[in-house]
Amino acid sequence: MLSHADLAEIAGRCYRNPWSGQAALDCAYDLLPRGDAELVVAMPGTHPDDPLDWIRDLRTLPNLFPAVGLCHSGFGSGGTAVAKRVLAAVKGDARLMTVVGHSLGGAMALIVGAWLIAAGYRVRVVTFGAPRVAFCLNLALRRLLGRAEQLVEYRRAGDPVPHVPIRPLFKHVTGGVELGAALAEPIANHAIGLYATDLAAAGR
Repeated sequence: MLSHADLAEIAGRCYRNPWSGQAALDCAYDLLPRGDAELVVAMPGTHPDDPLDWIRDLRTLPNLFPAVGLCHSGFGSGGTAVAKRVLAAVKGDARLMTVVGHSLGGAMALIVGAWLIAAGYRVRVVTFGAPRVAFCLNLALRRLLGRAEQLVEYRRAGDPVPHVPIRPLFKHVTGGVELGAALAEPIANHAIGLYATDLAAAGR
């Protein structure tokens, strides 16, 4: 399996198109075969110049989604749209499905991973600087992701994005894994490049 540092590098590279596919107008994703054992599904975060991404981030009212329960509406709808495209593309592929994403892409990775698990695939999910996805007592999402072969949510010290939307209304699926030392400018701590550097230094 690819290391978490490698997955952070992939999450950073998938900000650049061309992508393998796109769902719901603004939700890009890459399908990256890694030999006979692993298929990586990678999703970028919010593009600063894409108003549709910002609208998705701000659609915080909860919505009930099949399989994954009550979630942030923007993350849930985007992740569900990508999941349907991915499920149609993989069609019974027996490889391990590794789902990764940074920021908005990390939030959607949790949704995509849950859909893949519900469909019977072997899944691991690794996110970087993802915001909160689950609304209140969303046990469905937690139960599904609890069946993942690996589930890790990395949160860099000082990164403000994992602290939104507000709790207790919205919750993370796991307690998360802290990385790095905080820089003076908060948003600088959100950079996917710093996540990759920290993970490489930690040998993960």
